[in-house]
Amino acid sequence: MNQSLLDAKRPNTWANLTRLNYRGRTEWIRDNFTEIIRALQRLNSDSSDPWNLLGHICIDDNLYQEAEKIYDELFKKTQKEHGDVSIPAYLRGITHFLQGRFQEAYKDFKASRHYEVQIKKVNSASANAIQYMEEMLFPTREIIKTNQSKLVHYLNTPKMLDRTMGAYALRTIHKWNSASPLYSQGISQGGGYFLTLKNQRGQTKGIAIDPGYDFFTIFRDLGLGIADIDAIIITHDHDDHTESVEGILSLLAKYNDHNEQHQSKVLDIFGSAGVLLKFHGLLSATDLFGNREINFKLLVPGAEVTEIEGESLLEKHGFTLSVKPAHHTERWTNQESSVGVVINTNIRDPKNSGYLKIGITGDTRYEVGLGREYKDVQVLLLNIGSVEKEEGKFLRQHLGMLGCINLLKEARLGKHLLAILTEFGEEFSGKREAISRIIESWAQPMAGNHSQLLRVVPADVHLEVRLSDLNIRETETDVFFPYNMITIDETDPEILRYRFNG
Repeated sequence: MNQSLLDAKRPNTWANLTRLNYRGRTEWIRDNFTEIIRALQRLNSDSSDPWNLLGHICIDDNLYQEAEKIYDELFKKTQKEHGDVSIPAYLRGITHFLQGRFQEAYKDFKASRHYEVQIKKVNSASANAIQYMEEMLFPTREIIKTNQSKLVHYLNTPKMLDRTMGAYALRTIHKWNSASPLYSQGISQGGGYFLTLKNQRGQTKGIAIDPGYDFFTIFRDLGLGIADIDAIIITHDHDDHTESVEGILSLLAKYNDHNEQHQSKVLDIFGSAGVLLKFHGLLSATDLFGNREINFKLLVPGAEVTEIEGESLLEKHGFTLSVKPAHHTERWTNQESSVGVVINTNIRDPKNSGYLKIGITGDTRYEVGLGREYKDVQVLLLNIGSVEKEEGKFLRQHLGMLGCINLLKEARLGKHLLAILTEFGEEFSGKREAISRIIESWAQPMAGNHSQLLRVVPADVHLEVRLSDLNIRETETDVFFPYNMITIDETDPEILRYRFNG
C-alpha cells in the first residue's frame, strides 16, 4: 500500500494502517507518534474511534508504551470533560499489565471499577481483572517470593557434613536399578553413593558417586545440601547414574549467585567419555564474575588420577582414583567406555597395614580377570543388576549373580573384604538378603574355614558404613557395629533394616 494514503495529522486516514504489514505499521506509528498524539489531543474524548483504533493496533503489535501514552491522554481528556473514565482507565491498565507493571495496572482497574460502581455497572471487565489479580496473581507472586527466600536461606545453610555424617562415612543412596520405575509397585528410589573423607588440610569433603534418580531428594532428607558436595564421580552416562547431575549443577549455579559469602564454589567432576559428551555443554559454566564453576577430569581405564587442574587430590579431597575397565555400553559413545574405580583414601586400613581402598565396579558384565582389578580393596560395591536370563550364559551388560560370585572369588584372595551388593532389579524385592547370602556362600573358598574373611551385605537407602573401622550403622539405634555382627531384616520387602546380632 502507498503510505501516502496515511497522514498522521488526519485521523480519518488511520484505518489504512490495517492494510500494512506488521513491520510497516510499527515503523509508521513510531516515526509519526508525536504527531499522532497531537492529532488525538485535538479530538474530543467522545470521538473514541480514532483513539481505540490506534490503541488497539499498538496493543496488538506489542507497542505497549505507545498504547499506554494513547490511553493516558484519553483518560486525562475524558476526566477533564467529566466523561466515562472507566474505559480509558481499564485500557491503560491493560497496557500496564502487559509491561509487567502490575501495581499500576491494579490501580487503573480499581479506578475503572470505582466509576462503574457509581453508575451501577456490574460484571465488568475491570471487576474480573481485579478478582484475577487479588485471587491469583498477587498470592502467586507472594508464594514465589517466599520460595525464593527459602531457596536463598537453603543455599546459605552452612556445610553440615561434620554434624550429620562426619568424615570417613560411606552411605548408599540407592534402592532399585534403572528399569524399576517403569513397573514399580512401591518406592523406586534410585540414587548412588555418598562418601565423606578428610583431606590433608583437615577439612571434611563430600563426594557424590553416580547420582541417579532421586539422589538429591534422599540427600536433602539426610539434612545435607549443595554446600556439602565437593566432587562427583560418575562411572557412565546412563540416567540411573546421572539423572541428578543437572539438578546439582543448577543448584551450584544458584549457590554461586546467592551465597552471602560471595565466594564461588567449584565442583570437581570425574567421569567417563560418555559423561563428558552428555554434559559437555554444562562443564564450561561460570559464575556471575566469570569464574569457573566446574573442573572435569576424564576417566580412562588404566589411568591413575592424582590431581585436577594441577592441584593434588589427596590434599584437596583426601583421595586418588585408579580407573578400572567396565564392560558396559554408554549411550553417548555407543561403546563400552564405562569405567569402574578404586578410591584410594587416606584412611588407615583397620584390618591391615596401609590405607583403605574402596572399589566400585559400576555397571559391567563379568569378564575373566575383572575381579583382580579390585584385589587390593577392603570395601567393594558391586552392581548386580539382575539374575542370569539364559541358561549357562553371563549377562551382557551387568554382573548378575554368577558374575558377582566370580568377581568376588578373584578379588578376595584370602583377605578381609566387605562387599556391598547394590542396584538390584525390582524382581529381587523380598529376596535381596537371600541373594546376598547365596553370593557370599558361593564366593567362599571350598577348602578351609574362611567364612569371616568375606561378607556380602545388600544395600538400601539406610546403609551407612563407618570407614575408620568398617562398622555398619544399626537402623533403629544408629549405633555402629562390626559388619560381621550385622544381620539383614527384610520383613518389609521394600525396606532393608540392619540389625545387630551379637
